[in-house]
Amino acid sequence: MMCDMDPSARRRRSDDDALRAKPRPTITAACSAAVIAVGLAGIAQAEQHEFELNAPGAHNVYLAGEMTQWDKGKVPMRRETDGKWRVTVDLGRGEWLYKFIVDDKWIADPESPAHDADGQGGQHSFLFVGAGDWEELPGVPKGRVETLMLESKAWGKSLKLNVYLPPDFATGKRYPVLWLLHGSNMDADQWLKTGEVNRYMDNLIGRRAIHPFVIVMPSSESVPYTGKSERFITQELRAWLAKTYGLETNRAESAVAGMSMGGFGAFDLPLRHPDLYGFSFALSGYFSDDYIAKLPYANKLPMQAILLCGSNDDLVGTNRRLVRALHERKLEFYYREDVGAHTWQYWSNRMVEMLTAVDKFFAAEQVAAKSVQ
Repeated sequence: MMCDMDPSARRRRSDDDALRAKPRPTITAACSAAVIAVGLAGIAQAEQHEFELNAPGAHNVYLAGEMTQWDKGKVPMRRETDGKWRVTVDLGRGEWLYKFIVDDKWIADPESPAHDADGQGGQHSFLFVGAGDWEELPGVPKGRVETLMLESKAWGKSLKLNVYLPPDFATGKRYPVLWLLHGSNMDADQWLKTGEVNRYMDNLIGRRAIHPFVIVMPSSESVPYTGKSERFITQELRAWLAKTYGLETNRAESAVAGMSMGGFGAFDLPLRHPDLYGFSFALSGYFSDDYIAKLPYANKLPMQAILLCGSNDDLVGTNRRLVRALHERKLEFYYREDVGAHTWQYWSNRMVEMLTAVDKFFAAEQVAAKSVQ
């Protein structure tokens, strides 16, 4: 469930490797109760990017990141006469996490301000390739992000919390809420500092592609949104949100999304709290065999569910097993695989889809509520 992979990190390989999809045209299949798709659409042409590090005294320098599968395919850099090490690589559109390995020591790019915690006690750097809603565009009204340490009785300590408030937010006005969940060993900053979700929101709202809504980004460390984390989110944070911003949401105004460990939480929380959340958007989630085996047999899922995973993701096997179990139970959901791995390059290219899907859910529920009044 890690989202950054230094050499000691995840070496997990699914026993479904043999089932991994080879490149093929987009396929969408309606299987009685499920929609399942595997596609290659939207793969952008690569652009060349030069990485540079000023380390004249180093003996060996490598580039390692999502583009090299971290340590597995690390790329040697060349030292030039000015003492700087350089290498040029082809990168597809989207976000890429990376580090340098300098004489066997892993470091973030010292010249880049774009960095965040890597979940292993260090920092990774990141960059965006090409134009996209991750950019901070001039003239676009900006929402604000409020960051605080919130005391939790469930955890017995304070946890970091980020709340995105859309442009012209007014306390007491009714807004839907997206609960956005991070990956394992990370915190509330992952979707903000690495994901730049506030920029996506500003740009989408600015061109009226979506309606304004609030995003709550809680911290859960390595706890998969169960137990104390579940109580913190479903009880303490909801009460704090109502008290602080006057946001008392119902299930029609609450969605959950996340990636990796957060992808599991995005599916599991609405499943177990159908009175609180009506929509689930799970990216590259991890679903254990034990969890899948215990899924209830019911007439339908209590929430609308969208699950996406990269076809080269180590977790694609768990997603396929979940899909089979849901299909066997004749439950309605949407699942799709696109070319990609367990990377921010994959997730950054799904961000607009995720936020747009959340907005469509909120809008449809609002229409449905008015029709019965």
